[in-house]
Amino acid sequence: MKHLEFIYIVYVNEENMGVPSDHYRTNYLLMKFLTKINRNYLLLFSAIIIVLSFSGYFILKKIILKSTKENLLSQAALIEKQIAETDHIPELKPLIEVVQASGHPVSHLEFREVTIFNKEENETESFTEYSNIIKVNNAYYLVKIREASIESEDLAVSIAVTIFTLLLAVFAISYIISKRLNKTTWNIFEHNLKQIEDFDFRENKEFLLRSSNIDEFDRLNMVVNNLTHKLKKDFLALKEFAENASHEIQSPLAIASLNLEEILQQELNEESFRKVVTAINAVKRLSVLNQNLLLLTKIENNQFAANDFIVLNELIKSKIYEFEPLFKERNIKVNFISQSAFRVKMNLYLAEILLNNLLSNAVNHNIKNGHINIKADQDEIAICNTGSANELDDETIFNRFVKGNSASHGLGLAIVKRICDSHHLQIHYTKSELHCFTITH
Repeated sequence: MKHLEFIYIVYVNEENMGVPSDHYRTNYLLMKFLTKINRNYLLLFSAIIIVLSFSGYFILKKIILKSTKENLLSQAALIEKQIAETDHIPELKPLIEVVQASGHPVSHLEFREVTIFNKEENETESFTEYSNIIKVNNAYYLVKIREASIESEDLAVSIAVTIFTLLLAVFAISYIISKRLNKTTWNIFEHNLKQIEDFDFRENKEFLLRSSNIDEFDRLNMVVNNLTHKLKKDFLALKEFAENASHEIQSPLAIASLNLEEILQQELNEESFRKVVTAINAVKRLSVLNQNLLLLTKIENNQFAANDFIVLNELIKSKIYEFEPLFKERNIKVNFISQSAFRVKMNLYLAEILLNNLLSNAVNHNIKNGHINIKADQDEIAICNTGSANELDDETIFNRFVKGNSASHGLGLAIVKRICDSHHLQIHYTKSELHCFTITH
């Protein structure tokens, strides 16, 4: 038998011997309901402000234009009265132009927008122009009266800006008030949601949901309370049954195994001997399976106190020496690289079971003359091994009774996963050239 080839490399950094801080990774993939309400509220009122401001501007412009036309008509009536009474033709360019027309022109009332160059200001100005042919004292006059459009335009813009500012102020105040009121209302919902998220049947914590005095929320609270009460009752009953059944089964299995071993000591023919050995192996297998189920139940019941910080690097080193006969038997080469201390607060007995199961898995599912690579630092522990291809993946390999081969009970990795969960550790399985199990904080 070949000797075990064992490589052990240690890199110790005293600064990394402490407990690593927790890493919180939050992915905001879903928009919060209150955020969505506020966003929709903001978009809606922004659209309303824009529509009202533009609509108000054009409506005001139309109203001002109508008022301007009425004012021009009023001025035209006054000019006509003045000519009739005094025969004086008023002239005030470019606002008023009256020219006596020859012949018998037809009366033609017209309003239009015109531009006139102002020599004094040296610029072009816009006017709303009224023009008409009027008859006074058997004479015809072309009357043109103008009013500066820029004044009405400025007035419309000023009023529109004022309306926009007032609407914006009203919106901003109502938005802030609404946001604060919504936040206050939804605080209770957020608290209840957090309670539901943190609720765990395995932890003996009181489940309390706050009343919000909102009918829909209180009805939801009642449904959730009734549901969790029923689920917790069923869970406790199932857990109690599993634990009691495991205890009750253990004694008959031990008695059966003892009696079979006594029978094996007697003189038996070959066929009877083979049957007794098969029965003993089956009973032992069933006993191991029962013990694993009982262990799972105890872990889920939090019956193992985690009072001490353990450096798993040192525990891995001792476990490698314990597994040395198995490594030698299959000529498996082990490479262990320890860069810095992986510290975790957990129960020592469970830590040993965790490493035992992972190393056993690495041996049982390895190939002859294969190798196992173990790497440990302050952030993770990776145990990788050669092996044949399988159809298992990270989502199924930790399920109960999922077997990589027929000799397995299918509970080893389920126990590993439950130990990691109960100590706030993450474990993942990946496969490429090697089959790797990685434990992280």
